[in-house]
Formats: sequence, C-alpha cells, structure tokens
Amino acid sequence: MSTASHTSFPPHTPSARSNFTVTSTERDFESELGHDLTQDTIELDAGGVGGVDEEEAVHFCLLAEFDIDAGATLAYQYPYPTGTDEHRLAELMLPDGAHLRPEDWTIFYLGQTASSAVAPMLSHESSLRISNESDRRASMMPSDRATRGVAGGGLLYVLNCVRMKEDKKMRRGAMVKAMAICTPNPYIGIYKPLLLLALEEYFLSPSPEILARLFDSANAISTAGMPRLNRYERILLRSSERKDLFEEKFGITESLSGTKEVFDDINISGGGATEYTGLGSGSGEGQESSGGSRSATASVMGHRKTMSASSGARMVRKGSASSSQFYLATPPSREGRLTPDVEGAKRKGVPRDTHFFETEARFKKITVPIRIPMTVFDEDVGDYSIIELVQTFSHNAAPFPPPFHPHLHTNGSLTHPIILILNAMLAHKRVMFLGHGLPANQVARMVLAACALGSGCGQVLRGATSSAFPYANLASLDILEEFSGFVAGVTNPRFEELPTTWDVLCNLETGKVTVSKNLQSSGGPGPGAGSGAGGAAGVASMKSGRSSETSLSGSIVKVEDDPMAGTPQAKMNSAAKADCVDNQFMEEILAAMSSHYGESNIRLRFTDYLNRFVRLAAYQEFTQTGTTKIGHPSVPYRDGGVLGSGAVFTDEQTRSREMWANAARIDAWRKTKSYRLYAKDWHSRLKRRSVDFDVQYQIARLRMAKNMSDGEAEAIFSALSNGVRTYDQVVELLTHLPSHWGGLIPIANGLFHRWPGVRENALDVLVTLQQYPVGRHAVSTMNYFHRKTYIQLLERREVAIQRQREQERERERDRHLRLAQGQAQAQEAYTSPTGRGHGHRYGGESGSGYGSEFASPGTVHGRGGGGSGSTAVTPQGVSRA
Repeated sequence: MSTASHTSFPPHTPSARSNFTVTSTERDFESELGHDLTQDTIELDAGGVGGVDEEEAVHFCLLAEFDIDAGATLAYQYPYPTGTDEHRLAELMLPDGAHLRPEDWTIFYLGQTASSAVAPMLSHESSLRISNESDRRASMMPSDRATRGVAGGGLLYVLNCVRMKEDKKMRRGAMVKAMAICTPNPYIGIYKPLLLLALEEYFLSPSPEILARLFDSANAISTAGMPRLNRYERILLRSSERKDLFEEKFGITESLSGTKEVFDDINISGGGATEYTGLGSGSGEGQESSGGSRSATASVMGHRKTMSASSGARMVRKGSASSSQFYLATPPSREGRLTPDVEGAKRKGVPRDTHFFETEARFKKITVPIRIPMTVFDEDVGDYSIIELVQTFSHNAAPFPPPFHPHLHTNGSLTHPIILILNAMLAHKRVMFLGHGLPANQVARMVLAACALGSGCGQVLRGATSSAFPYANLASLDILEEFSGFVAGVTNPRFEELPTTWDVLCNLETGKVTVSKNLQSSGGPGPGAGSGAGGAAGVASMKSGRSSETSLSGSIVKVEDDPMAGTPQAKMNSAAKADCVDNQFMEEILAAMSSHYGESNIRLRFTDYLNRFVRLAAYQEFTQTGTTKIGHPSVPYRDGGVLGSGAVFTDEQTRSREMWANAARIDAWRKTKSYRLYAKDWHSRLKRRSVDFDVQYQIARLRMAKNMSDGEAEAIFSALSNGVRTYDQVVELLTHLPSHWGGLIPIANGLFHRWPGVRENALDVLVTLQQYPVGRHAVSTMNYFHRKTYIQLLERREVAIQRQREQERERERDRHLRLAQGQAQAQEAYTSPTGRGHGHRYGGESGSGYGSEFASPGTVHGRGGGGSGSTAVTPQGVSRA
C-alpha cells in the first residue's frame, strides 16, 4: 500500500489526528508482566467487562485486497495507520486458500511483539496548551487509548472476514477482499454481523467511507444498563444455568461510588431509572460521582456510550421467581444496606438470559441485535468449542511411541492426546495445529480452544493468549521464533516438514498428536526461563530443535514413588497406568459428551481440573519448601478450633495417585511465565478477599471427608456462620458451591448433624444466604429433604423465640402487677390513720419484715441484694430504699 492511500483518506474523528507518528516498540516482557498485573488483575478482581468503559470498543478498521500483480495489499486503515507492517497484516487477512472458498474468517492479535505492535498516537497531545482545565479534559483523549496493541501494554484482538466473489471481468474471474476490526474486547464474535454487512456493502460500492461507517457503528453500540460483574460474580454466573441470576443488576443507569459491591439506599422518583447519554457532545469528559468514581457516561466521538455501576435500583422481571415474595433484610454488614425493590419500574435493559447483555447496533438502516457475554475473562477470546477439540483428537487415541518426556507423557505411552496438549500448554511448549486444506477459521477455533484448555477458560491461569497465534503462515515464522513457547494455527503443510519449529504438532485431518523427536527435556535453564519472549536464547533453541522453556533438572519437586522420573524409555512405558487420574478424567469427559452434556458443562469440568492442578502445585510446593506463593499453606485442622487450609485428599492412596500424575507437569509449570502471573494474581486476590479463611478447603472437607470429628464440623460451620455476612462474602462462598457439584449440599447436610451447635450454625448460614437474591436462588435448589428440614428448624427456632418472648412479656407483666399492687397498698396505708403513723415510723428503715405486722402493710420487700431492699411509704409516694 502506498503512502498516498493514507493521506487521500484523512481521518475525521477526534482521536484520529493527521500529525501522527509511527514508532517501533521493542518487546519488553518485564513491562508486559507489569501491565498484566496492574491493569488486568485489578479488572479481573474488581470488575469490568473488557474495560469497555475505559476505551473505545473498536480501535481500527482494516481493508485488504488481493491483486494478481502485487499480491496481498492493505488498501485502507481507519481512523489512522496502526504502525504495524502492512504486508504482514495483508498476509494475515488473506489466508492461504482464500480463493478456494466463498467465505472464511481469521483471528490474530496485535501487540505481542515489537513487529506487531501498534504505534502510540499521543505525541500531538503534548502540544495542546489550553488554559481552561475543563476544555483541556474535553479535548484530550483518554489516557488508556493507546495502551492496547503496544508491546507489553495489552493485546488488540483482530477479527477478519475474507470473501471471494466471482466476477468474469476480473483477470482471474474473482475478487478477494478482507475486512477486519481491532478491538480490546475478548468477545470479538459480536462484531461478525457488522463485518458481513460492511464487506458486502464494500463489494457493491468500494469506498473508504464504509470503513468509517463500520467504525462508527461498532463504537456506537449502547451499553446502557450493562452491569459490571466482579470476578466471583462472573464465576458464579458461568457455573449457573439460571437465566435470571443477577437480573437485579441489569437495567441500572445511576452510578454508585467505588468498584466493590456497596449497597446504599437510593431514592427513585417517578418509578423509573434515569439514563445518561452523550450524543454528539464532542467532549470525552466523564462525569464524576460524589464518591469520586468514574461516571456511567462516556461520550466518545459523538457515540452513545453509557455504562452503569454494579448496583442500584432493582429491575424486577415480571413472572420470574425473584419477583414474587422478594424479601430484603438488613444483614449485619459494614458494607451498608441492600437496595430496595422498585416495584412497577419500567423494565428496561433486563435480558431474557442474564448470561448475555442484549443490545443492538445499526449499520446504515439495518438494526443488528447484539448479545454481549457477561462471563468472559481476558484469556477467554472468541468463539470456540472444547467439545470439538476433544472429539478431533480422541477418535484416534493410539499409544504414543517413544521417546517419552515426563512433563508431557504424564502417563507414559497411555497418555491421552488431550492431556498431552494440556501438558504442553502448561509447560509453555511450542504447540502447532495444522489443518491442511481446511478453512482458516477451523484452525483458529482449535487454537482458541487450546488456550481455554490451558487457562481454565480464562478463569484460572493467564499468559497463554499473549503467545497465541490463531492463524499464522510462513511469513510469521520470524515472529514465532521470538517465542520459546507458543500455540499457533497454520494451514500450510510445509510446517509439518519443519519439526524444529514446533514441539507438539496436532494434525486436524488425522487427529494425530506428534511430539517432535528434537525435543529435549534436560539441559534447559532454571525457573527464570520462559518469562520472556525468548530473545537470543529462544531463537537459538528454535534453530537447534530444542525447547528452551523448561527442564526437569534442578527441580525442587521430588516424588520418591514416581517410576517415570529418570528411568529408561521401556520402564516409562511399562509404568503407564490404565487407572491414572488423567485417563479417568478423560473417560468422564467422553461419557459426559456421549450423554449430550453441553459446551458449558464441559468447560466447567476442565476449569475444575485446572483449579485442582493449581491446588496440588501449591501443596507440592509447601511440602517441599515450607511455603508457597500460589495458595494457602497445606495444614490440617487442629484441636482448639484452628481451621485447616490447602489441598484436600479423601485418603492417602488418592493423594499418592494424584501427586504421581502431576509431579512432572508441576515442575514444568513452575518455570513458566504463567506460574509467575498466577503468583502475582494470588497475592492480589489475597489482599482483596472478602472471607478471611480458606473457604474452598472447608467446603472440600465437608464434601470429601470420610471421618470428620464433631469438633472440626462445629469449627467449620461456626466460621462460615460468623465469617459470611456481606454480599461479597456470600458470592465468594457460592462460587465454591456450584450446581454441578451439588450446590448447597455440603452446607445443608449440617442441618442433620447430631450436635445442636452445628445445626444452628448451618441454619444461620442458610438464613444469611436468603437475605440476598443470589443466595435465595441457591437455597431454592436444595432437595425436598433439605428444604423440609430447613423449614422445620426455622419453625422450631421461631417457636423457641416466640416462647422466650412470651416468657419475657409474662415476667414484665408480673413485675408491673406487683409494682401496681405495692403502689395501691402504699396508698391505702397512707390514707389509713394507723397505716399513716406506722408508715412514718418505719418509712426510713431498711426492709426487715416490720411492715408485715400491719393489716395494710406499708413496705413491699425486695429479694435482690439479699433481701435488704424495701419499698417505703412516704407522703410524697412510694420510694425505693
């Protein structure tokens, strides 16, 4: 593409200035690590969905064409050039074999390396000299606008649509064009309809204005009423099949201060919520709430961008379970009070399924419905299917030939291909998916599924996406050499003949997984390796055919009963176990798929498996070194009410089997960037946690323990009763009680315990859960026997409380009656001549029984204090001595 093509189409948006500068950025993994830990982790824990309230939804729109003479060319970049090599972008946008099929999709990322980085565009802002502070804020772009796509500053995800249309007027009888959008949002699939409409329009009337219209349409998608769910809320929503969970958070436009869940009383006038929009104001200034938080309004380039806070007036869906008998209590919480229901409020922004936020986009006169997923994480990119990945590489699961690598072949020759791919992802190996003759989108989906496999669908680990290439070609080989570990998708069969460029090759046509014979598992660097892009060491290892990422030498993990460590290949083959925990897990996965379980259930199973792996890694690290950076210390319950923490095993045999299968891959994972990212994330979550003890350990003990002492049960339920009070604590507890693990069964079983204290604490936990809508949903899913026992215990408690109140009222009535009788008798004694004289005689005496001599006693004796007190009769009335 010529430079003239840029200047012939000048950008006309506030963020697209003509005096831009294009600079190259060197790759710096330390800065990338710092970015991941300061921005993404905070967003991960504090909330935010893709950070759409901080930056534009779409940063660039690209158009590429295929010319028979010039090849793939990049025709237009809007609103300004990205700074990335144009030929490289054009090659990625026009995949191999694009002319053989009418339509195809590719996915690639910007910002992974210096050669694929976006040049920052902030140099023109330094020249602005505006005296008025408000005008300056209105004129300058958001500070985070240029951080995405810069090497080390976050990725831009590129979704590209390529189409071929036959045209007899063309030299080769067809036209091939591709259009792409670059967005920081991981849910890139929502932009597919807009891309299709824009590309079809471009075929009809080629004009760069179509890119501007696409850019404006994508950035004008309204997000009014979309809640900001924090990490635990997203995990809970992901594991639930309820379509009305968290619906009280939708349809809210009044922002509250802070990013935590703060429930304050608010006044709603007129029965509806107020919507704040910015239409063509030309100022990107965000409004500030009284608490100093960022407002829900963001007016960017005249687009309607409205965000809501995490809580506020509740929109009740008619006919839903939560709209009837909705009772709100005031829990003993320092967080404030729950917001009241707004009955009769206008239903706006509440979707039919709360797993998605329903909105719309307009392209020309066409309205396109948009469903934004609410449960995505940064590592959970695009549309993929783990079921498709498992099916592809499970139908030809033959034993692996030697040589074997303990961190890859965790069960020798009987290692399942999916488990080997998972091990390669955890060890940060060079994994390549080859789909010769297949559409590029099919290969890209496999790469995205592998990233989800190695990250727990973005919920557990991070780092896989930054080294992922959903589509790559031979022109990308120099970029791949910058990484010591990656996962890439290719369609060129030439890669299969270059075993030095990959460690694990996954052939989509045959379903065969091949480990490179050039891969060596010894002689690598120490634990610090693998955190960078590779540099000279990474490139050297690529050329020599060795992976420089991990090795088993110098590991702190030493398992004495591991028959595969440091043994000959024949012994490793004979040590493979048919009942290995990995094989049992894959049998469960295949059985669930054959029983027609959905994609969400399969994803949850792999997420739980990866969560368990991290727990085992923390246990191994603690037992060997006495400390751990990635979890709670593994200590059991101690008498005196000291709760345990760490990993939970049903028995010693299970512990040995699990550690035997995981020891080698734990050692390999500890030397990767993913381990260091998780350690930083764990430290950050530990400071922000709502519950002060290891909730997952306590729930696992209640679920898995065979012989639990009554003292430990009482300590666990007492801790749950006293430590789970606020909304954040309730949500964190419920994330460890998903429906596919039985829901509240571990808590509800405490209602049958033989100790009254345990039953009362279990009842208190369930009562606390019912104070919040999310907790009521969980309580309503208990089975009949648990619900019946729960109601019976509540009725008994109510009866006991009522009886106690009646007794207190009876005692109060008796006290008032005795006091009234004493006053009456004292008045009678005062009016009587005899009583008046004796009343004066004994009025000042301390009570010793003298008043009993009279027919109308003037003294009522008191029992408190040994009986020395009395009520004396005086002319002024009755006084207490």
